[in-house]
Amino acid sequence: MTRATRFGQLVKSRGWTYESFSVHFGRAAGELAQRCGDRRLASLMVSRSTFERWMAGEIKNVPRSAPSRILEHLFGEPAAVLFSSPGTPTHLPDLSILALAAPEPTVDDPYLAAMESFRHTDRQHGGGHLYSAVLHYLRTTLTPALVGATALPGGDTAFRAAAALTEMAGWMAHDSGRDALARDHFTHALRLARGVSAPSVAANVLSAMSHLALQSGQPDQALQLARTGLTSLNASAPVPMLSARLHAMEARALAHRGDSTGTRRALDSARHQLDQVPPEPVPDWVAPFDQAALTSEAAWAHHDLGELPAAAVEAQRAVMLRGPERRRSRAFSQLCLARILLAQGELDGACAVGHDLLSACADLGSVRITQQLNGLEQALLPQRAQGTVGDLLTRITDTARHRRLLFPATGPGGEQSPL
Repeated sequence: MTRATRFGQLVKSRGWTYESFSVHFGRAAGELAQRCGDRRLASLMVSRSTFERWMAGEIKNVPRSAPSRILEHLFGEPAAVLFSSPGTPTHLPDLSILALAAPEPTVDDPYLAAMESFRHTDRQHGGGHLYSAVLHYLRTTLTPALVGATALPGGDTAFRAAAALTEMAGWMAHDSGRDALARDHFTHALRLARGVSAPSVAANVLSAMSHLALQSGQPDQALQLARTGLTSLNASAPVPMLSARLHAMEARALAHRGDSTGTRRALDSARHQLDQVPPEPVPDWVAPFDQAALTSEAAWAHHDLGELPAAAVEAQRAVMLRGPERRRSRAFSQLCLARILLAQGELDGACAVGHDLLSACADLGSVRITQQLNGLEQALLPQRAQGTVGDLLTRITDTARHRRLLFPATGPGGEQSPL
């Protein structure tokens, strides 16, 4: 049965036949092979029968592995979008560079594979790059799977993926500086999650809502949401990683309230839960939370309590634990460490961290990064007469100019809620 797809729409709009598509596909494969150092990519071809199936939409799953990476490089859109209904994607980003480091999906389900792909690229490059693509996928692929003729008989995989991706859209909106929109996404995600059999799906969304409440200066609400999430987990099989994240949110909220005893107790509970994380993979809808993430949250908790020496230790450990493959998370840890060192009067140390940060974050699509860089700049200004501080301020100004050229819009452009 023929089904219209974004891939078919793009091929037809270019007037490509199988022969001309093959030429462009081969050229893209060669470019990608050179960029990522994988010679095998250069020899890949698409058979006429495969091309015709793609054009007819006769495909159950998104092409996996190398062909998807080449298609993403060729068209500049995620494979999950290319093989969804065409629609009219607005402001979809050029993802040809972002797709280079994307790993192969580790799950067979097409919805969960798409979620995994979006999640990986979001961590590397920030939510500003992917927000519109995720909304497009939700509207054109997951929504019909939930309520339309293509809805799956039995099971709740599509609902789990919809809840997780709607929550992801909320994080991306938050990362793009649109907290009201993020709140809407999280609310929709929670409604979807409550229709799923596993209570941990809703608990995962509640942890995100707790984080947003904390960022919005509502520690009481953040505390209530975190504890509601922990209570809901009591009705499900243990998910230590999620419990750890919720306890970390609890600790952050208590630190905002000045409760040092409660903060330490919650952090100890989070550490204990992480020690219980089993070797097998966690549920696919649970946002990853590891020692680096917990250490970063602990650093901010100690900072909010005014315990700067302890905060500095935790922040330095967070930077050390977070590898370069998680650039955004590492950047937030570096920003935290720089602010703490500055508060301690360690100007040289703060500037050294600041220079490392700027080298890595120039192309991160995150308004939160921009906001925190602005905060670091303001904190440095009283010391601008110092040579090392003056040099760093100059670089911050240059980086800010570069980021404005890359990201002229400060948010996702007024997108509406997806569901």
